[in-house]
Amino acid sequence: MLIPFRKLLLLLIASALIIGPGALIGGAQDCMYNEAPMLAEMVAAGDLPGVCDRLPDNPLVVASGVYLPESIIVPEVGQYGGELLMTWQNNVAMKETLFNTLNRDDNTIAPNIIEEFIISDDASEYTFKLRAGHKWSDGAPVTTEDVRFAYEDVLSNAELRPSVPTYLKSGNLPDGAPATLTIVDDTTFKFSFDGAYPGFAASLVSLGTGYLDIIKPAHFLAQFHSGYGDADEIAAMVEEGGLESWVEVFNAKDVSGWCENCPQAIGFPQLGPWVRVEGPEEEVVTSRNPYYFAVDADGNQLPYLDGRRAVINQWGIMETAELMMFAGDVHYFWTTSLANLPLFIENEENGNYTTHVYPNKDSRMFHLNLTFADETWREVTWDARFRNAVMLAFDSEELINAIYYGQASLPTIAPSDYDVDGANALLDEMGMTERDADGYRLSPSGAPFSIMIEVGAGGGDYSDPAPFFVDYLGDIGVKADFRNIDSALLGERRASNEMQAGINWNTAPLFAAHTFPDYIPNNNWGPLWGQWYADNSTGEEPPDWIKDLYAVHEDLISHPPGSDGFIAASAARDAWLYDNVPFFTHIEQPGIVHMWSNCLANVPDGPFHHGSWSSHRLIYFTDAC
Repeated sequence: MLIPFRKLLLLLIASALIIGPGALIGGAQDCMYNEAPMLAEMVAAGDLPGVCDRLPDNPLVVASGVYLPESIIVPEVGQYGGELLMTWQNNVAMKETLFNTLNRDDNTIAPNIIEEFIISDDASEYTFKLRAGHKWSDGAPVTTEDVRFAYEDVLSNAELRPSVPTYLKSGNLPDGAPATLTIVDDTTFKFSFDGAYPGFAASLVSLGTGYLDIIKPAHFLAQFHSGYGDADEIAAMVEEGGLESWVEVFNAKDVSGWCENCPQAIGFPQLGPWVRVEGPEEEVVTSRNPYYFAVDADGNQLPYLDGRRAVINQWGIMETAELMMFAGDVHYFWTTSLANLPLFIENEENGNYTTHVYPNKDSRMFHLNLTFADETWREVTWDARFRNAVMLAFDSEELINAIYYGQASLPTIAPSDYDVDGANALLDEMGMTERDADGYRLSPSGAPFSIMIEVGAGGGDYSDPAPFFVDYLGDIGVKADFRNIDSALLGERRASNEMQAGINWNTAPLFAAHTFPDYIPNNNWGPLWGQWYADNSTGEEPPDWIKDLYAVHEDLISHPPGSDGFIAASAARDAWLYDNVPFFTHIEQPGIVHMWSNCLANVPDGPFHHGSWSSHRLIYFTDAC
């Protein structure tokens, strides 16, 4: 059962709160579990231990109410077999997490890789228990040595990581003291902080946090680490690869939470339902993890599918990917762009699929880089009247209908009024009354001013609004243009403070305050301020009005999610964002398209976030196909 975080804290008693595991379906001795035929064949051939020797002592039971609420889906017990063909990006699985959440709601937590946890009464110490008998995908035991290695030898190693992640520091603050790790026994470990940190558990269930920060396969990675591996062998790897040090060797072998199916994941021991295996260069092929720790309600080891194959990188060739779905050549396709929604629906019968449009929890924002190194730029963009004028100039309702086919919501985190006259009045008030020969406004000091919007080529609804924004800004006399550039270069330009404006996602109005706070300065709208806040030594110290936002943020993350203090602090944050408009959330909760073959079962009917269901643990092929 998933338990709201607020309720958990209310249940804290004098000593601690213990969240226990789910019910055990069958003991290891009588082996009431079942396995896929392909694995049973390997067992019979002596190539693999039996299912009860592969599962942990107490597997996770994935039944109704796990991952998604019953209002969205009540999953059926499925059947084994088949390979899912799909068009998708290279990372064909969201991250396996330490805890489960309900449809990516950080205020709900339940066991997953972590079977139990205890919160001390002052919320400064967290005790975690791994599942006894849990194994990596290569059959090696999962133990607290994997936790110790990850924290002490990787995250705390200055050569490998510049610093411990902020969420592992006291209070989730950049200058907080790093957690102290204590290993209790083979399955139990503790993280202790020098003060109360009520949001730590929530930080471990967010979208941005997979298990691979906290648990790494020490038995595999140690051979590439300077503290454990053979020095001569590592030196040979450095020379052979034309590398500079052991650090590059290690990082080439390590896998991050966003890359569980990237090329370097081939041969890397994992805990998720799928492991990447060798396949054609242009494809991403994954096979079921024979040691996956979860079973369904009848004790069948998950996943049901034998494997998955991403036959094309859809982001590179979107039109080809769509045509493959229309022809019935693949079973699954998703996209954030609604531009071709009528065409998707029109081809359902030909492709034998059904189109589902779910509200994506990631909203969209237009952003100005407020730390762009230009005096005239800052003179204009740092004036709150200019930012409010830009927001008033955006016709969000038109965008929703023209780009999203009505499958999005008006902004709540920023003013949603469309008022060109009001916008012009604000610009006049701030002194942008003089115009150049083409009729565009000059800055208050009389200098030319313009905005260049940079978007990724083929970026769907991340790039489609750009020409609209150019027109909206032109309607209030602000000169603007846009250009498409390579997505990799786009990220580099954001990080290096070279970009003036762009379009990206944010989590409004569902900001994950404790671990994914994209409402504070970041590479989108304030990279130099973000750098300053992270280490107080690089970047640029922000003005007082931005420091006020940091103060609001720090108050917010001092409260447990769902508590009265958290709710009040969230309201204060939202009010600050609404008044100051540091970025422009032009639409919220846009539709995201998932096309599922009619051959598949356990497909969600209701609105789900793709991070909750895209690992396809419970998807299976019906007898009809």
